[in-house]
Amino acid sequence: MEKLLVFLMLTPFTLLLLFQPSLDRVEEGREKVVQVAIQRGVERAAIEGYFTEENIEDMHEILESVGYEKSGVEFKGTLTPTTRGEYIEGSLKVPNHYQFLLFENILTGEVEEKYHYHSATRISEFIN
Repeated sequence: MEKLLVFLMLTPFTLLLLFQPSLDRVEEGREKVVQVAIQRGVERAAIEGYFTEENIEDMHEILESVGYEKSGVEFKGTLTPTTRGEYIEGSLKVPNHYQFLLFENILTGEVEEKYHYHSATRISEFIN
């Protein structure tokens, strides 16, 4: 009975350690999607001169495909027409959903909300 009790107590920690690499890869993959979404959005915005509603919606769809909610995504960018030669900037900030499950955060007991933040800049190609 003692061995069963010890086994039951250690099982959650063993599973947590076992799945650490997988959880880390999942969160890293989600971060890469955020990076690709903003880079793709800025490239489109450089051609059109600013971030259009369609462009922003496309970025939201990319992020929703990996589980981010539209309400949790913060977008900042150039929303007014920009002529050729000027910079177009954009950034995305999304919550880091699985960070609290990683062993480092469990040991330290941090409950601080973490985010993925990526920004990109391109020179506008829009000709008036």
